[in-house]
Amino acid sequence: MIRRIIVVVALILSVALSATIIVANFAEAEGVMWARVVNDGVYVYATEEDDERLFVAEKSYYLQIFDETERMYFVYVQPDGEDFPVIGGYVYKSQVKLCDVPPIRPAYPAEKLTVTSGSAAVRTSPLPSAKTEIAAVNRQTVCYYGSIESYGSVWYYVYYGGKHGYVNAQDVSAPNIALHPTPLPSKPTVALPSDDTVEPVQPPSDPTPASEILLIVFVVVLAVGLTLALFLPGNLKKKNTVFEQDI
Repeated sequence: MIRRIIVVVALILSVALSATIIVANFAEAEGVMWARVVNDGVYVYATEEDDERLFVAEKSYYLQIFDETERMYFVYVQPDGEDFPVIGGYVYKSQVKLCDVPPIRPAYPAEKLTVTSGSAAVRTSPLPSAKTEIAAVNRQTVCYYGSIESYGSVWYYVYYGGKHGYVNAQDVSAPNIALHPTPLPSKPTVALPSDDTVEPVQPPSDPTPASEILLIVFVVVLAVGLTLALFLPGNLKKKNTVFEQDI
């Protein structure tokens, strides 16, 4: 009898542990949040002090939210390509649309630009006088993340040869990026300036997912069924009869 009770308890604990792991993984997947770029001119900043603009994110695409401050989200820019390293940056909460459903791929475009001049210098900042990190030669390609205007010129933020930096738009082909497959909202929110003081919008707390409830019910029903199967009067009577015959 004691041995049977131990077996039942161990089985219940095993099922409960499995259900807990499944629920935890489900919750983790559901907890990923996305920020959609629904406006023009949404900058990705290097720091939360917004003292360094990296580039303008591509409109209609998505940035994965990793963390947040009072006014900003810390996001990952993840082009859907093996040659594009994931980079992090900050965007203003007021300038993007919060999404809790994973986007249709690609979340962010993996666009490559071809060097059209003799060479294209990849610089540390969008300035002709900035330090050159590396140079790509004619017909080579660089990985594109976004663009920025600086001192009357357009620069592209790119990755090449293990370095991130800026190339002058005159030295490479122009990006040709279509809108994301998911239609933009009919009335996009208005992008606010960087000194915006509007209270941050907090995502609503989601109720307990139905799948978690079903898992809990399943564990309880299974435990009760096993207990009844082992300890119903009919089963006890059979065990006693066998025990008496053995004697």
